[in-house]
Amino acid sequence: MKQHITMAAILERGGRIFLVRPQPGAPWELPSGPLPPGVDDVDEEMDRILQRLGVHAPAVEEDFLQTHYFPADDGQVVYNLYAPTGWQGEPAPPPGVGSGWFTLDELDAIDLLPGVRQAILEAFGLVQPPDRTGEILAALGAELAEAVREPAAPASLDSRAAGLDVLRTLGGRDPGAAFENLRRTAPELADDIVDFALARGWSSPILDRRTRSLLVIAMLAAQGRTGGPLRSHIEGALNHGASPAQVIEVLRMVAVYAGFPAALEAWPAMEEVFARRGIPRPGRPEAAP
Repeated sequence: MKQHITMAAILERGGRIFLVRPQPGAPWELPSGPLPPGVDDVDEEMDRILQRLGVHAPAVEEDFLQTHYFPADDGQVVYNLYAPTGWQGEPAPPPGVGSGWFTLDELDAIDLLPGVRQAILEAFGLVQPPDRTGEILAALGAELAEAVREPAAPASLDSRAAGLDVLRTLGGRDPGAAFENLRRTAPELADDIVDFALARGWSSPILDRRTRSLLVIAMLAAQGRTGGPLRSHIEGALNHGASPAQVIEVLRMVAVYAGFPAALEAWPAMEEVFARRGIPRPGRPEAAP
């Protein structure tokens, strides 16, 4: 499935929203543009899109609002929505592109891409985000049904031994002591964590443990779970052979696909782990003595 990353901006003035129409008869949409190949800074690209429109946004990197996901013929559109504050200029699209200012009440009466209309109304708190829990659970159920047909652990290890082996490599210490700590802190869940979550979720050879650790970092950060579990799994990724640069790159991907606020909340957890292990952040100059 392909991901098409797009940046779009809500330009509001006097209670009206600026919209563009790429060609006659096309639906209206927000000023937007795709993320070009080889470009990974969506904030800078959003700034370039606005500048080409004749708009200056003094702090566009702080104006990110939310990421939406729209279906596409060959995958999905990752729609990064900005709401520039304190912007200046008079929006002027290129020749042949229609433009206009519309009140929020007029949005239902014009030909506007449905996903864009939903995103705008959500931004102004006029509608609630749709509940996609059922879709997600159905998809997860299908994935889990497929997963249980895969080997859960090497044939030479039973579930407890497989789970303890994952606990050993994740924590880099005696798995028996870690398991006893689990039993003290979560007595009702300790056996399930080791025998099912770790043994079945981590021991299959289909993905190596370094890859799994990086995936868990991405999922925890995207969900905003930036406390102890995220720090533990960053430690685990490093124990599994991931480089600091790879951990940073994962959080950059979180920023693109789950939103910059999620990545920014996760960043201090990463820095705390790096500092505890004496790892300098790649690309950051060393402090002067």
